[in-house]
Amino acid sequence: MKQTTEIDSNENVICDTTFLGIIKVTGEDASTFLQGQFSNDINLLNESNSQLNSYNSPKGRMYASFRLFKNDNDYFLLLPEEIIEPIIKRLRMFVMRSKVVLEDLSDSWKSVGLSGPAIKKEITQIPEDTDGVVHDGPASFIRIPGLDTRVLIVGPNEEIDKVTNELNKKLTPTDSNHWKRLDIHAGLPNIYSTTQESFVAQMVNLPQVNGVSFTKGCYPGQEVVARMHYLGKLKKRMYRIIIDSDSAPTPGDNLYLGNSENTQSVGQIVDAQLNNNNGVDALAVIQTSATEKGNIRLASVDGPAVSLADLPYSFK
Repeated sequence: MKQTTEIDSNENVICDTTFLGIIKVTGEDASTFLQGQFSNDINLLNESNSQLNSYNSPKGRMYASFRLFKNDNDYFLLLPEEIIEPIIKRLRMFVMRSKVVLEDLSDSWKSVGLSGPAIKKEITQIPEDTDGVVHDGPASFIRIPGLDTRVLIVGPNEEIDKVTNELNKKLTPTDSNHWKRLDIHAGLPNIYSTTQESFVAQMVNLPQVNGVSFTKGCYPGQEVVARMHYLGKLKKRMYRIIIDSDSAPTPGDNLYLGNSENTQSVGQIVDAQLNNNNGVDALAVIQTSATEKGNIRLASVDGPAVSLADLPYSFK
């Protein structure tokens, strides 16, 4: 298995994505319950599409960002495994008398990621549209945004092992850090334990990747998210950055203005991975005023230099 730093971002790869865990939500009240908890409109979800979503505190701060999809009448959440336990625990607090069951499938189900210009030749179950889903028995094939074709395959361990064993012969196997790096290039935020309750959805560009509905009903934090959308001026947002460093920072690490007497942080790392150019690719939420001044640094005012890079979507 190759390491992230050995692989070009457009290479045909099969990625270990076991850093992602899976929550299954079942029960006749599941759709109504989820509609009242998450930022996107669950009523628009069907078996052929998936959604990005956020789960927020009452103050609008994100506990999690995740991909949600549906198979038959069951719902599945894909999110970093390290935050699954607290997310399930909190969701269960609000089930009350609803007929809803939440289950952590992380021991019996898993996922694997495929990316590259040639993967369409290797599998036939690729959805035509971004965020689309194709089901093949218990396995689900989800089209993920990316610079090249990206597919996440989710299912029971034995099904994923079968797919992995076959595709390992045709694609370049690589680690989960490479999949995270592809998320960084796609501008897709993951929330980890160190960044829970750090960001409002707009700060991590969730509206730009169709992760928020501004027309659905109430959910935790909805007033804060809606007020920022209709009345507020966003003072910070997520940027893709390149860091001049040979070691990757961790989510939540701070950014500062270089050569400044102001030692207050101007931003936080969302995710960061080593690239194959002796540097670091990262997503970071940064004050827009700081990006206009330039000379942003990692960890201290004289830390490694940070430069801004393009994202694949625009801001209105």
